[in-house]
Amino acid sequence: MNHLGRNSRPVGGVLIFAAILTLGMTALTTDVFAGSIVELEPVADAPPQCCQNMPGIPHWMFLFGGAFLLLGTFGVTGVRRTGFWLPKHEQRISLDLLRAKWVRRLVARPWFPLLIQMPFVLLFGLVIVSGMFGSTYTNFAPVFTWTIWWGLLVFVVLLFGKGFCMVCPWDAIAGVVQRGSLFRNRQPVRTLNKKWPGWAANIYPATALFIGLTWLELGFGVTRHAQATAVLGLLMLALVVGSAVVFERRAFCRYGCLIGRISGLYAMFAPVELRAKKSRVCQSCAGKDCSAGNQLAMACPTFEMPAEMTRSTYCTLCTECVRACPHHNIALRVRPFGEDLNNESAFRADESHLAIILLALTSFHGLTMTPTWYTYTDWVQGALGIGYRGAFTLLMALCIAVPIAAFWGIAEVANRLTRIEQGTGKVFRAFAFPLIPIALFYHVAHNVMHFFREAQYLVPRLSDPFGWGWNLFGTARQTYDPLLSLSTIWYLQLALVLIGHLYGIFVSERIARKLYDNKRDVWLVQLPMFAVMIAFSMYSLWLIHQPMEMRTGL
Repeated sequence: MNHLGRNSRPVGGVLIFAAILTLGMTALTTDVFAGSIVELEPVADAPPQCCQNMPGIPHWMFLFGGAFLLLGTFGVTGVRRTGFWLPKHEQRISLDLLRAKWVRRLVARPWFPLLIQMPFVLLFGLVIVSGMFGSTYTNFAPVFTWTIWWGLLVFVVLLFGKGFCMVCPWDAIAGVVQRGSLFRNRQPVRTLNKKWPGWAANIYPATALFIGLTWLELGFGVTRHAQATAVLGLLMLALVVGSAVVFERRAFCRYGCLIGRISGLYAMFAPVELRAKKSRVCQSCAGKDCSAGNQLAMACPTFEMPAEMTRSTYCTLCTECVRACPHHNIALRVRPFGEDLNNESAFRADESHLAIILLALTSFHGLTMTPTWYTYTDWVQGALGIGYRGAFTLLMALCIAVPIAAFWGIAEVANRLTRIEQGTGKVFRAFAFPLIPIALFYHVAHNVMHFFREAQYLVPRLSDPFGWGWNLFGTARQTYDPLLSLSTIWYLQLALVLIGHLYGIFVSERIARKLYDNKRDVWLVQLPMFAVMIAFSMYSLWLIHQPMEMRTGL
């Protein structure tokens, strides 16, 4: 596979791609999409409206958080410069779950993947059926998809890494189609086995899908529309199954799946990893069954080689290598948080761009749920004489392009400050990775409000999933209090943003020490990056300080 290397020049390409995408999206915001295909809102070109706002963190919390960011950044850096937190020989602490014989025996069964995927396939089926045939708004599909699944997904990634990929219903269905068998002890028999195109052998396809989904989710209010939610689920299924039939293994999972690639970057922080135990055992293995497959298991779906894996980004925890390895040399470990980020040394341009876009779009997502957002869109509409969706598309494109361009400028400044220049491109790629924990923890903080204030709406929907007036479990007409109080959520949000920022500082220090061998350059290259991280984290604090418009209208 032709991966995008370090020496590529992707910034111009990404900006051109963003401009083309913006033009295409703006064209679609005409009555072709808004009226002729499907009308997701009562008014075709009106902003999606909600009927409940939750207040943000109090002003004193916002001020405390800002002061903590400033003091914590340079306080932690000062302590780290002494070397107190950077011992030369760090002892790695981890726990191999597969050492338990019953766990290994369970995972070794050919029906194990189907066992853990089947409940999620059934839930996916309920989402599709209720979304397609139930009422438009009082429906199981939007509440489960956008409040429960989408809201909890980032928590799953934080704690279990690629855990969702392990139980992915789309992958389960694609696997059955590809193999012609329920169990995963057969190599694919129903595939054209074509190579994934070399020009797309990077994660830009997944990045484009992420941008597109965000545009649909926020610009057209699909989070409250049952049929649109079901259609998106079916489109994703078509992409996964179609690529499994046409291309070798699960090429789409590696390059095109927006969920897998977002969770892949975030999983670098997670305390779960699948790795080879002893490298010398792998070196003496002639068959490399863990990657190539054998009669007991399929080949690694994402083309990974466990002996060479140093991070969890592209592993889907499918456990095929566990069943295939004849030497029982695969470990599924629980480890300290952030191991992959601390050890990262291969800084890919496509991953760095996605890291910045993740931070930009998660922040953009929060911005669109604040009253301030409508001030911006009203001004753009009046200044340019365009409708709401045109203004939304333009502002979204700016929220993507401006952080990328600004970070490139900051990387240029940082590179010039050092005696040994690494090149602006390398500094850009490397120091995008400290933004990952900042993006991850703001994402969690944002979803904390959604999940713990809205998850209870699922209970009535379970009794009446189609919105047809059923009351299967006697809960359809009941009301329930939120899972957590507003003050508890505020403290959680504040703590999460601060933790993400501090860990970003830790990662920045590690990366600087990898790039430079003298203390002066290590310090100077980080100064502009500290300014960027403080700015992003302050913006995150400002967002959780604003009233948030909730997804549901119940």
